[in-house]
Amino acid sequence: MPKKVDHGQRREAFLQAAYRTIKKHGFAGVTVRAVAKEAGFTTGALVHYVDSMDQLLVEASEYSARDVRAKMLAAEAIADPLVSLREVLYLALPSDEDKRGNWNYFLGFWERSVYNAAVRKVTHLRYAEWLKRTARLIRRAQAAGDIPEDVDAGEAARACVALIDGIAIQVLRSGESLSPKRQRALIDGWIAAWLKPRRAIGPALNRPSPRRR
Repeated sequence: MPKKVDHGQRREAFLQAAYRTIKKHGFAGVTVRAVAKEAGFTTGALVHYVDSMDQLLVEASEYSARDVRAKMLAAEAIADPLVSLREVLYLALPSDEDKRGNWNYFLGFWERSVYNAAVRKVTHLRYAEWLKRTARLIRRAQAAGDIPEDVDAGEAARACVALIDGIAIQVLRSGESLSPKRQRALIDGWIAAWLKPRRAIGPALNRPSPRRR
């Protein structure tokens, strides 16, 4: 009897492979052959599951969003509103190899969105989600009395997202990288200057030491 194929599992394998390939080699390294090889299948098998490379990239973007979203939801669940906000922002920084890979993916995706409406739509949705999350966390801290009521959560969120985008550009494209410590210090400075918290923020969560290269 022919082996039964779990189509959902195979599609997930291809999305994971596309995501890994882009993180390692950038969008220029993404071909049907490269993704199929990364997934351990033939090129013909991949073509059976996706109609175009742009469709694969859009679906791989949703896979990447699930991965990042789960970590941010865990940080949102931290009881202290200020610590929760800070930890979510820290998660968005290109502060280790995995996060730099995520940012390489996002930067390539943004570039492709200029030419492709489906990719552009997903990019807009991701930005809207990120802005809403940041504003929601600021409002949560306001409701707890930790941030003054006159802070405009929407404008503060936009400023913060712009800062993080800029940090990512400097780390990945400027030729003069910022250490994880300096990246987090910029976030701490933004919190102090924009949000003017009424109390000290608790200690940062434990993080693994950077991998030696």
